[in-house]
Amino acid sequence: MSTLDVSLVGLVAGGESGVPRYAACLASALDRAAPAFPGLAMRMLTTPRGARRTGMRNIPIDLVGWPFAESNAGFGRIVGEQIASRTATGGLLHFFDLSGPVLAPRRRFVTTIHDAAAGQGFERARVAHKLALQPWAARRATRAVAVSEFARDEAVHHFGADRERIAVIHSGPGLVAGPGPAAPHDVEPNGPYLLYVGNLSAHKNLALLVAAFDRADVTGTRLLLVGGRGERFEEVEAAIDGARRGTDIEIRRDVGDGELDALYRGARALLLPSLYEGFGFTALEAMGRDCPVIASDIPALREISGEGAMLMPPEDVGAWAEAIRGVVGDDSAREELQRRGRAQVERYSWDATARSVCELFLEAGG
Repeated sequence: MSTLDVSLVGLVAGGESGVPRYAACLASALDRAAPAFPGLAMRMLTTPRGARRTGMRNIPIDLVGWPFAESNAGFGRIVGEQIASRTATGGLLHFFDLSGPVLAPRRRFVTTIHDAAAGQGFERARVAHKLALQPWAARRATRAVAVSEFARDEAVHHFGADRERIAVIHSGPGLVAGPGPAAPHDVEPNGPYLLYVGNLSAHKNLALLVAAFDRADVTGTRLLLVGGRGERFEEVEAAIDGARRGTDIEIRRDVGDGELDALYRGARALLLPSLYEGFGFTALEAMGRDCPVIASDIPALREISGEGAMLMPPEDVGAWAEAIRGVVGDDSAREELQRRGRAQVERYSWDATARSVCELFLEAGG
């Protein structure tokens, strides 16, 4: 039986936030799936931090050397993956985000479509290098994985990708749930809190969230915004500074997985008011920890969250304020959201995602 050699180009697995978490979790699941696919011989190309995060036992790891050993994110990571893909072994390359081997354009590769935010004009200053790379990868890939139907539609519309070469393979449920709520004693804010997790950017609609929290006026409850500073962050700061209850809003950056796990478990609800998402990791992460979810009624969140979340119009401050009051003050409403969330998140599995990706590798290599 012939074997297809696949190089998993995964420097991104050593980073933080959504796509790096996807890469690390999927790589770990591919490692578990590997024995069931004898026709595949996979190798992982990553950084030392990526190797620690994936914890592989079945798939060999090739570590990148200087000067890319610490290139887990940003432009440096992109350059490191490009250079490494020129000499990576295997008849097929796999990229965990929307990238491809520009320096080795004749190589067969599978790319991953999470969204088309660059094509929408979001975060232009931070992702300028993607404006050329992503359309090229979407059009040139042998096959592509789209994490949602919406992500596939976006790639076709904005990047000119061939729909027939894109397979929709839903992501797993984000951060893998731990055994319980054990966490450092200083994780929980003082008293009850509502939670937002994601990039602190203007297009995440945080100004509306701040206004809705202000209007809801849920006495004794705080709003915790967890994430890294994003584009037009100053607009988020201005909204907080101008809010009547601005002193009850806290920003936390550099939150590790253990702390994030505990914050989900302790929150009254996760609030996800985003104007644009390609998948919606955080909603599933919250549902997996019995945290009720209130999210924007936009295509990707509607597709992924389904009945598990309370979906709200992303432009209606009054509706969000009413939803906040309800989830804080009505135990039965909160319990119903928890029940629906548990049922929804059970539909997602990293192991199922990995098996589908392995099958796609075999098709692409054929």
